[in-house]
Amino acid sequence: MALGNNKTLCSICNKNKITYSCDGCSQRFCLLDLTEHRQILNNELHHIAGEYNEFKETINEQRQNPQNSSVIKQIDQWERNSIEKIQQTAKDWKEIVTESLQTYINDIEKTFNDLNEQIKQFQIENEFNEMDLSCLKNQLTEITEQLNNSSNISMQQNRQLIINDISIISLEKKIER
Repeated sequence: MALGNNKTLCSICNKNKITYSCDGCSQRFCLLDLTEHRQILNNELHHIAGEYNEFKETINEQRQNPQNSSVIKQIDQWERNSIEKIQQTAKDWKEIVTESLQTYINDIEKTFNDLNEQIKQFQIENEFNEMDLSCLKNQLTEITEQLNNSSNISMQQNRQLIINDISIISLEKKIER
């Protein structure tokens, strides 16, 4: 009985040998090159498995530390910027109110000093009557009320935001507060 020629060309070494077909790439390999081809495939699989493991670690890290998310970091930066804006605005307004109160108190003090000079003048000259005393009393009462009501400055909140509001957009939906 004669043996049939079942040798074909190996796609790697290009020699006529007994070859085996790879179902994945549809090429034919001799036994030696098939072994090497399988080793290359095993190396690729090992590399892919390594990438899967790295990805799994990344998922676990993000699950354990969601605060390390880039969106959380952006929110943290927005928070810091907003706080700085609020603090700067408060500081600016405090300075304005302090200056205004100082001017107001200085004006009251000037009026008080003028009244005090009138009183001294009356005492020196000894020229006054009941109407003068009543007028001095009324003026003193008036500037006392002005000083006690130095809260003629009040604060009103502006409903326009001094900070920018944010919204979070997910790939699935917009997240609203």
